[in-house]
Amino acid sequence: MGDRTAAALVLALGLAAGMPALAETETPLASYEPSEVDLTVTANHPSDPGLTVTIVEGGVGGAPAGTDGDYVLMVDFVGETDGKIEFRHDWSASTYDLAGEDELLADVYIATASAIPGIMGIWSANWTPPDAWQPATGLPTTVGVWTTISFDVSTRSQTGLDYIHAFIFENMPGADGTAYVDNLRLSHPGTAPAPTGLTAIGYETRIDLDWEPVSAPGLDGYNIYRAESGNGPYARLNSSVHVPSDYSDDIGEGGWTYFYYVTSVVDGEESAPSDIVFASTGISDEALLTTVQQATFSYFWDFAHPVSGLTREGLTHWSEIVTTGGSGMGLMAIVVGAERGFVTRSAAADRVLQMLTFLDENATRYHGAWSHWLNGSTGATIPFSTKDDGGDLVETSYLVQGLLTVRQYFDAGDPVETEIRTRATQMWESVEWDWYRRYPNSEVLYWHWSPNYGWDMNMTVTGYNEAMITYLLAIASPTHPMPGSSYYNGWAGSGAYANGNTYYGFLQWVGPAYGGPLFFTHYSFLGFDPRYKSDAYCNYFENSRNISLIHQAYCIDNPNNFAGYGPLVWGLTASTDPWGYLAHSPTNDNGTITPSAALGAMPFAPAESIAAMRHFIYVYANDLWGPYGFYDAFNLEESWFSDTYLAIDQGPIIIMIENYRTQLCWDLFMANPEIKPMLQNIGWTFGDPDLDGDGDVDLGDYTLFADCMAGPNVGVVPPGCADAQFHNADLDGDEDVDLGDFASFQRVLDVP
Repeated sequence: MGDRTAAALVLALGLAAGMPALAETETPLASYEPSEVDLTVTANHPSDPGLTVTIVEGGVGGAPAGTDGDYVLMVDFVGETDGKIEFRHDWSASTYDLAGEDELLADVYIATASAIPGIMGIWSANWTPPDAWQPATGLPTTVGVWTTISFDVSTRSQTGLDYIHAFIFENMPGADGTAYVDNLRLSHPGTAPAPTGLTAIGYETRIDLDWEPVSAPGLDGYNIYRAESGNGPYARLNSSVHVPSDYSDDIGEGGWTYFYYVTSVVDGEESAPSDIVFASTGISDEALLTTVQQATFSYFWDFAHPVSGLTREGLTHWSEIVTTGGSGMGLMAIVVGAERGFVTRSAAADRVLQMLTFLDENATRYHGAWSHWLNGSTGATIPFSTKDDGGDLVETSYLVQGLLTVRQYFDAGDPVETEIRTRATQMWESVEWDWYRRYPNSEVLYWHWSPNYGWDMNMTVTGYNEAMITYLLAIASPTHPMPGSSYYNGWAGSGAYANGNTYYGFLQWVGPAYGGPLFFTHYSFLGFDPRYKSDAYCNYFENSRNISLIHQAYCIDNPNNFAGYGPLVWGLTASTDPWGYLAHSPTNDNGTITPSAALGAMPFAPAESIAAMRHFIYVYANDLWGPYGFYDAFNLEESWFSDTYLAIDQGPIIIMIENYRTQLCWDLFMANPEIKPMLQNIGWTFGDPDLDGDGDVDLGDYTLFADCMAGPNVGVVPPGCADAQFHNADLDGDEDVDLGDFASFQRVLDVP
């Protein structure tokens, strides 16, 4: 059900996101239940001799399930050659008032095409003045679905009415046919307060609803309504007023998506509906992941600049601004889209070549580096700030990460894919990484250089932050390399690089306190695979995993008492917020959560990330989901949801989800021939858990690894492990094989 379910969820999300709260409350007139003993419905004989109207059980004998209650009114006619039928309602004990009402509504189900009416209306002598005739709007046009029709009664003021003379179907194409009617009701402005805070969470066989209790004298309880479409019709689920402010809808097995709203009932009066929410049962994690990836992919594909194909900075930025780093992420996103079938491989190749050609022939470069922002039509530099109007080496490294990924993916011999590889290689090799060291023989790289301001920005590229990939690529360059020693003396040369503290029970080997914003663990690892390898400080997969878990634990602890924070609402990174833009982190927190933070952590903490994704979708989709997936950020403390997207927040979502699912971008980037020699040049150590040497990591390796647990002593080869195997099994780099390595291996096997 994966692809079909994912597509259905995309549609459901789109409907729910744009559906306004209804503004009317309803008073039932006829549900056509056997218990309504004061109601009589009769055919208007002798003008309609072939017409019968009968109350029947919904869902039985071909009748559709009712929209309100268990029974429906069947309207069946034979030999009615004039194309018109009418039937009467009489109430023996009840009356109804038109005064103060807006509409009379009814749900109509056409069972046979011969019964599709060209006109519907009500004629009732007690509705005059001004006229006894009232036509209906919203007529049914197809068979097999319930349609809500409307009669405008807003100008009528009659009261104490006890009949409707004729409910009319007219201009029907056939003489024989069947239709059904249900839930005749009046709609009017309500005064009872509508429930707020409605949420829906889908499980395997049920959907749980929860809402804020209504505080109003005379509160009787609530009514819960459900529909298969955001547009209705909605059927009430509870037979009597429901008292608690939660409800569990037990649906049964199968993948279903349902829409809900709730009303309050105060002193017998029903309120206007709450906001509409939806949830689904039986949808797998895989289907949801595909849904999120496909929506996010649209940002890089549909919203790309039409001239260059490059990635625009953001939805609300000037439309000419494209971003260098975001375009590198866009290249990787297009590879994911092609592999997932969101677009064809040939269409993806054409778009990638369009982007590379523009970067190669139109974009201004500065000793091989690109600027942070470009004009998507001309390639001219758009200053990121006054003096940041030249080369940006870190943004360039994100772009090159994408170039090397597409160079590996598009490996066919046709002219388009061949030119992709040629241009990607030429641009990669023309970046003068060593020129950005500023001073001769310096082992420190500088972030910016401007032809107008020179080195005035004076920003060194040192860690720990998002820029590790800059040094890895600079050292890997086949034409303008930095020395391998610059990794430790430049990138990691600051005394603040190592950490070694434990936060919320999780060891953090490197980085600022509590890990900093989570993009530190995303941007450099979109292509660079940190698994099974370590520098002198740590394994960066483990470091990134622990920082992700520190972020979640911080939000659970919630020391600032921000609204909503918890195990399912976590993840702080650079994003928009109610006051502008900020690099949010546990030490720089204003209550803003960014979906990219938790979703970009998926390879490192998949269970925690997927749980947050489900929560974001099912609880906040009305405000948080838009045309390109999750909007940038939200702040529940301020009741604020962003209305924009940012390229550098969208990129980690689609790319890191794919690295969790298939390691696609990791595998492609790491396959470039310059990467492994670079790591060896720096002195990285490799913990390859393919202990039995059969070319894959499987249960055979797991069994051999377990045997190695017999002797975890420094310098001693455990029984059952050869020297090489012992070295490879030391995944955490602490010079012995112990339970820490065993836990790492278990996580490797858990990644699908």
